[in-house]
Amino acid sequence: MNGHLALVVDQRGASLDMGSHETVVLTHADGRRERIGLRALGSVVLHGDVRLSTGLLRQLAAHGVALTTLMGDGRDALACFTCLPHRLAALRHRQHLAGADRARRQTLARAVVIAKLEAMADFARDHAPGAEDDQYRAMRSATAAADIASLMGVEGAATTRHFEVLREYYARGGQFAFNGRSRRPPKDAPNALMSLCYTLAQGLATRQAVHAGLDPQLGFLHGLQRNREGLSLDLLEPARAPLDAWVGELLSARGPLRPAHFTTAADGGVWLDKTGRSLFYPAWFREGHRLALPPMRRLLARLLRHLREAPPGADATDPSPASR
Repeated sequence: MNGHLALVVDQRGASLDMGSHETVVLTHADGRRERIGLRALGSVVLHGDVRLSTGLLRQLAAHGVALTTLMGDGRDALACFTCLPHRLAALRHRQHLAGADRARRQTLARAVVIAKLEAMADFARDHAPGAEDDQYRAMRSATAAADIASLMGVEGAATTRHFEVLREYYARGGQFAFNGRSRRPPKDAPNALMSLCYTLAQGLATRQAVHAGLDPQLGFLHGLQRNREGLSLDLLEPARAPLDAWVGELLSARGPLRPAHFTTAADGGVWLDKTGRSLFYPAWFREGHRLALPPMRRLLARLLRHLREAPPGADATDPSPASR
């Protein structure tokens, strides 16, 4: 794995190329040039129209650097250019066999749902004591779910309840309002930040999956679908509630962001402006990504344990904590 330095480019007309001695050359719109060591990079985030050379794309992929590109307003994100480790092809074969086996896929999907419900219970306990009981009941329902569709129904109902708790949380704060989850486009500031955090965290999830040797496109709760990184979305699920809590802190009276840092587009979408992004990204790379990684790593470890221990084509013990 490469280093931990994050490079954020939020400047129209800038370009990135490979330089000599394994360096990345950032050329600003005004012609100024900076060099960054490739091996020091862990992630690159590009906002707006930034030019990249094909040579740099190849090197970022080869070194496992997470690359996330977003439009200037933060929408239509694409995450991660990565290379799958050839030495772990047998593990990916097990992953695909598990995804094709109905019983094993359900076992692994249940682990994803339970991990998400645990995280939402923690959020409820911290911000609306007593509301965590709804998530514990949902865990019991998830354990008894007969199929993937039933699991998704339990997860969907529990998430709706989580957003109700989140709405009450913002109502107590006063500076911002949250009126339920909205996306493509987000309709308020909390949703705008939640979407941005989820996009960045999905890039981290893809990087974790690839370095573990797994195919990020084949998930278990999120099955195989064109143009979707299903496993990355699976790993993201338990990180959503911690990120929701962190977004609430950023938007609180003591946080760095204010209503003036958001703009409203013609379609009603609300987006973080450039000044807001200059405040957000240092906080993300200082705090936000550190909240997202642990729950994703714990879930990944559960899934890997199941895939490595179970003979190909056979069912195994449910890896979710609810089964213990």
